[in-house]
Amino acid sequence: MDDPWFDDMDPLMKLMYYESFVADLEEKHSFARNYAIFGGSFVNMEMAQRIISEENPDYESSENDFAESTRMVLEGREKAFKEQKQKRRRRRKVLNPK
Repeated sequence: MDDPWFDDMDPLMKLMYYESFVADLEEKHSFARNYAIFGGSFVNMEMAQRIISEENPDYESSENDFAESTRMVLEGREKAFKEQKQKRRRRRKVLNPK
């Protein structure tokens, strides 16, 4: 950038401006996408509904499902930790004993 104002600007201020710029772009993109889905819903209602449902899935899990998933993750973590621990225990042979 050729303007010295940008060169003298605090890096945190540049970051703030960049984050604001990105947020504005995301908002414009979201508006354009939703407007396109709205326009397309007049031509093909099922496709518009499918696009919206892919964005916001409507699934539920019970407490039992959550507990089972948590148990599986913890078991996998313990198994990986045990395998890693076993790999560290290899002993090296001494080639020239004194």
